[in-house]
This record gives sequence, structure tokens and C-alpha cells, in this order.
Amino acid sequence: MNTDEHLEEFYQSVTHLHDSADELSCAGKTIVLFRVALECGAVGLGMIGVLHLISRLFTAALGIMHGEDEPVFAEILEEFETDNKTPH
Repeated sequence: MNTDEHLEEFYQSVTHLHDSADELSCAGKTIVLFRVALECGAVGLGMIGVLHLISRLFTAALGIMHGEDEPVFAEILEEFETDNKTPH
């Protein structure tokens, strides 16, 4: 299960890797990060699930740009972790 601490550590690791890739353009790094998100996300969520998650994040980002309150990304994460649990 994800914890805030683990998510923050992963975020910091990815950010450090991104910042240290000076030879790549911003667009190039963005494409690589998006590709990794699609490929790795599809393994656990399926392609439809990962696209739904990306859509939710995209909608949240547009809301922030429009001046709405920042979404609680933990709530989006919780929704997807709950929806994708295998029933026993």
C-alpha cells in the first residue's frame, strides 16, 4: 500500500532523475515520463484504467489552472486503489 512518505520519496527520486538529464529537452523528458506512466500503469490498471486515471489527473490540473481549489491527489489515488482490488 502507498504511504505519503513512500510516494514523496518516489516523487523526489523521479524529480532528481529528471533534473539530472540535462541533455534532453523538456518535451523529450515529458514524453519519456508519460510513456513510463502509460506502460507501467497499464500493467496494474490495464490500458483503460490508466487512461481513466490520466484523464482524472488532467481534469484536476485544468481545474487548478482555472483557479479551483487544488485537488487532493490522495483521494484520486485512493479511488483507483479501491476500484482495482481483486475481491477475495
